[in-house]
Amino acid sequence: MTPALPNLVVIGAMKCGTTSLNDYLDLHPDVHMAVDKEINFFSGENAHRSLDWYTAQFDGTKAVRGEASQNYTKSHHPFYKGAAERMAAIIPEAKLIYLVRDPIERYRSHIVENYVGETVQEDIAWNLANDHQFQTGKYAWQLRFFLDHFPIEQVLVVDSDELNRARHDTMNAIFAFLGLDAVADEKAFAFKSNTNATNGVPNRWRMALPYRAARKLAPFDLDAQLSRPAVAKVLFPGLEKPELSDEQIDDLRNRYAPDVAQLRALTGQAFAKWQV
Repeated sequence: MTPALPNLVVIGAMKCGTTSLNDYLDLHPDVHMAVDKEINFFSGENAHRSLDWYTAQFDGTKAVRGEASQNYTKSHHPFYKGAAERMAAIIPEAKLIYLVRDPIERYRSHIVENYVGETVQEDIAWNLANDHQFQTGKYAWQLRFFLDHFPIEQVLVVDSDELNRARHDTMNAIFAFLGLDAVADEKAFAFKSNTNATNGVPNRWRMALPYRAARKLAPFDLDAQLSRPAVAKVLFPGLEKPELSDEQIDDLRNRYAPDVAQLRALTGQAFAKWQV
């Protein structure tokens, strides 16, 4: 594989379907998406790595080389801030895709994600103290950091509702934005990746000594047994999206309304099915 810098970055947002979008993009014959999703080179876990390491993730023989790291649009988070500025310095000509969805539904999914993945008490406390789940869904505010460095013509905002409702047409619109030919096969994108059903056992369980011991000793697939719906519903109630009260929904609607209005003005899109 000939190393090269990418010219496409899916910048988020978290819990909007970026894993599926990454996999859909990778199906195009002229696209190579980095093997590992969530590279987090411009901010986050791999920000310390060299440019040679980064270019080695991409196949330079492909017209479009991309990666998807939804953490890039967490500018409120000290570990991930600064992605836009660094990205513009290294790949100023890259095209950016920002996948968004109803911010209230995204908020509910984020709660589940944290239930599954969080293990460090300091992280949990920071998220609560800094309103992390809400801030991640302020799409227009997050996007502004990129528009300070990239022209709007290089940015495509995609509504996850549209991607789910008309997947083939939406993907071909994305390929047109990337200057690529359309994909004729209407069934090529008839799947989803990384659904909640595949999340399985929460990390706090995986790290617990009794679980690790049981996993070694059990004469059967412990994860499969624990992930059975009837068992998981009792042991891991947080895997189900929380039902929000009318008061909670009204509060989120009011808080998100200014940001959603800005996103509509910025993109010209209606986001008609959103609750805000």
